[in-house]
Amino acid sequence: MKNTLLCDANFCVLPIVQSIMSKKHRLSVVGSLLSDPAHQIADFSIPINYSDVETLSSHILENKYNFLVPGCNDRSYLTLSEIAEKLGYPGFDKYDTTLTIHHKDKFRSYAESKHYPIPKATDTISNIENLKFPIIIKPVDSFSGKGTNKVETVAQVHKYWEEAKMFSQTGKVIAEEFVDGKLYSHSAFIKNKKIIIDFFVNEYCTVYPYQVNSSNIASKLNQKIQDELREWTEQFAEDLDLVDGLIHTQFISDNQTFSLIEIARRCPGDLYSQLIEKSTGINYAELYAMPFIGEELPDSIEMPCQKFISRHTVSVNKDCIFISSDTNLQSKNIQNIQLKYSGQQMKAAPYDKAGIYFIEHNDAQEMEALTEELKYHITVDTLEIPKKEKNATS
Repeated sequence: MKNTLLCDANFCVLPIVQSIMSKKHRLSVVGSLLSDPAHQIADFSIPINYSDVETLSSHILENKYNFLVPGCNDRSYLTLSEIAEKLGYPGFDKYDTTLTIHHKDKFRSYAESKHYPIPKATDTISNIENLKFPIIIKPVDSFSGKGTNKVETVAQVHKYWEEAKMFSQTGKVIAEEFVDGKLYSHSAFIKNKKIIIDFFVNEYCTVYPYQVNSSNIASKLNQKIQDELREWTEQFAEDLDLVDGLIHTQFISDNQTFSLIEIARRCPGDLYSQLIEKSTGINYAELYAMPFIGEELPDSIEMPCQKFISRHTVSVNKDCIFISSDTNLQSKNIQNIQLKYSGQQMKAAPYDKAGIYFIEHNDAQEMEALTEELKYHITVDTLEIPKKEKNATS
């Protein structure tokens, strides 16, 4: 039996857990928060903070794992990529390549050298005035929109630059020109640097400006844009000599041109894998894990079905006590994956979520019309957090 270590225990990795365990691997999960659900399901639970590369590396050497699988966040992927290069585990690019892809400043520099379609940007505050306002200021190594702000004037720059720096482990910040258009993602699985299957998804940020909370498989994206993204993805794989596996790209498009925003090789979070599987019948989580556990991806894949599914992450715009959530939609099928229980405190987005809804629609037109509006169709019942009186002192 193969011993496999999954670096992440959050609810987002549960489809990956199921895929690996279905193959009869002895699975260990690592993560410092023992209440995370994967700790309860895997064969072994390892209470290590996986940002501690030295401690995790020592644990891996001691336990002689056959395979290492990253979870659904950049920190997990970066840590394992560094360890995998030293110890010779499959499924990972060279560590320098991983940094080039996942650190926004390094990617921007590389993209400029290759003339990729990206917004004009700078990582130096003194060069901000060379950009056209409004601009986006964000940490180079954060995710879920944390520390990201749209800035309208030069007078606001210093405030938001310092805020972004607080959310960066490296203390580095990047600013880029704001691009008009809609946000999309492109998830492509490559083998020998060629796409074997891919998915385009509409992404909407309707509660917190830079955190996706509603999404669906895109049905209206211009075919020309799709073809150009596919061509770019395969060229990107050639340029960086990427190993087989996932390339996940966020981009903005006005349906005529596109601009690259962020690239990752780790699985997206918030059960993105389940959106794909419920919509197409493709086991996204299994495809993601295969290169890391020594399995060869197929040469081609046919989509077995097409369903019209929206995904909505339930979040709020201020700290509260969560009571319940519900939807007023009439749907073929609604699934609510509950992440909070009644009476539990809930932080404002982007720091927390109460659950994830998957909603099946009757057709593509209905899906496209409703996905962006889901926050108006899903009600969240909350209470204010009570103010506790300070104990009287004598």
